[in-house]
Amino acid sequence: MNAFCKNIPDKTFEKLNHNGEFTRLAVSPGIINKHYTPAQFQTIAKVVGETGAIKYSASYSILVSIPTVDVAATTKELQDAGLYVATKQGPIVAMKACDFCDGDKMEAAPITQQLYHSLEGIAVPTRLRLNVNGCASACYNPVYDDIGLVYQKDSFDVYLGAVPMGANAQAGTLFAKRVAVDRIESFLHEIISLYNEHARPNEPFYKFYRRTNSADYWKM
Repeated sequence: MNAFCKNIPDKTFEKLNHNGEFTRLAVSPGIINKHYTPAQFQTIAKVVGETGAIKYSASYSILVSIPTVDVAATTKELQDAGLYVATKQGPIVAMKACDFCDGDKMEAAPITQQLYHSLEGIAVPTRLRLNVNGCASACYNPVYDDIGLVYQKDSFDVYLGAVPMGANAQAGTLFAKRVAVDRIESFLHEIISLYNEHARPNEPFYKFYRRTNSADYWKM
């Protein structure tokens, strides 16, 4: 019953950071790897210690709250353990991906890596979530993120405009079908540029897309 009854944590980032002394880092085994090793969990527990906090997030990462003065040393220790630490926060392009069937379907992995290096961290009006899935099964629900990519052989289907939460939550719609692998990077840059150029201040991507999707500039 503890799984249902104990839902008031003693420590949260907000409580710890009341005096601005803590920083929260998003930690994961990688962009596509979802498997932690016992040693990596031990490292996470060690760097958090008795003073910080650990929280599981819905974006396939663990959030660790640590003293701000320790950020540089802690980041290095986590990275030395083979963990990926997301160092950029705020209104940026944030990329996630499926696990490529635990390595059984890796055809789209190279282009996913290329997209990550090209797009992750670009400043946008409000945080934009880009979700890449490596096959048509789309197990990691790309159609419920701001931009969802579903890999088909040598190409991607691109979904836009999902409302990710709330009473009016709904999947995005198919915006472009079979965008070639060698074009997908520039294609996404065009979409992000339109968002940056035409969005209102702090306008979420789905509101921007639904407000403007009949504009001529979407005829890409």
